[in-house]
Amino acid sequence: MKKLTSKLKRSKQSEKPSRITNETVAEHRERILAGGRRFKYPVQYTKHRLVWTAIAIGTVVLVLFLAVSWWQLYKSQTTDSFYYRITRVVPLPVAQVDGESVKYGDYLLNYKMSETYLDTAEKASEAQYAGGAGSKSVYDYYKAQAMQNAVIDTYAQKLAKENGITVTDQQVNDAIRALIQTSSGQSEISQEVINRSVEQLYGLSPSENRYYLRESLLRQAVAYKVDNTAKSTTDDIKAILDKDPGKSFDEIAANYRGSPTGVQTLTSGWVKKDNKDGGLAAAAAKLQKGEMAGPIKPLSGDGYYFVRLLEANNQEEINYQLIKVPLKEFKQQIDNLKQSGKVTYYIAVPDAKPQIQTK
Repeated sequence: MKKLTSKLKRSKQSEKPSRITNETVAEHRERILAGGRRFKYPVQYTKHRLVWTAIAIGTVVLVLFLAVSWWQLYKSQTTDSFYYRITRVVPLPVAQVDGESVKYGDYLLNYKMSETYLDTAEKASEAQYAGGAGSKSVYDYYKAQAMQNAVIDTYAQKLAKENGITVTDQQVNDAIRALIQTSSGQSEISQEVINRSVEQLYGLSPSENRYYLRESLLRQAVAYKVDNTAKSTTDDIKAILDKDPGKSFDEIAANYRGSPTGVQTLTSGWVKKDNKDGGLAAAAAKLQKGEMAGPIKPLSGDGYYFVRLLEANNQEEINYQLIKVPLKEFKQQIDNLKQSGKVTYYIAVPDAKPQIQTK
């Protein structure tokens, strides 16, 4: 029996080639490949599982991020710069006015300007602006104001589309140029300096500042376009002054006393010729005593103005009188939309007024 077993073992060993030759290379290759095949399909299965695991983890992380972001923006109402950057890229809604979505980024942009100015230039603290027990902080007031501005700008965009109103890059450049003139009114501060100043005071980058100015100019253009009453009144006053340039401003305004147009007369008092009042002082400085000019649309964009130079002295100061025809229609439309329930807020809007604590 032992001899038979030994013979079988020797037979099996003799069947295996002792070394690789041209005749046995194919056999060796097949043997090696056969040994590796048992690892092939388990590895493929592992890769497939890893891909699906990565997708599942990514989906969970995305859902958690969206949930946290929703909570931060719509419940906690964060004004953090990280979420501000997100809302500048993703047009998330914060309110709706007459069917138009108000961008969360526009709301935060307006608030960011006020918050940065308060924290830097004004050095504001809630204690300074406390108005007694139960009063809201000045920051709450500026949140409400920022929301109001965002709603107004969105409605202005809608009316601009309907009326074919646009603001060009040149108009934005002119507005920036008017803002960066030095006190002499002749030289200008460099663009780099104004960009740095705007960023320090209001926290706006150059592109954000241009966007804000464009929206302001568009709002003004719409306000002038839709107010037919103010335009008609201005045309009437201009016709009167063209016929009688020396006619008293007070007498003209008296004809509109009790009228909804709200025509009024004002006196500047002694101011510098380059007084920053939207171009009114500059227009008056070009006149001779008793002469008038108008109508003028100042940079403030709040109405039509006529100016008459009353006096001028050798200290580069002037004193002039004004007739103001205020713009009311655009604001009235916004108020009507609020009253009719066509303005909807997606976050809680604070209702607060800043009250400086008296000593």
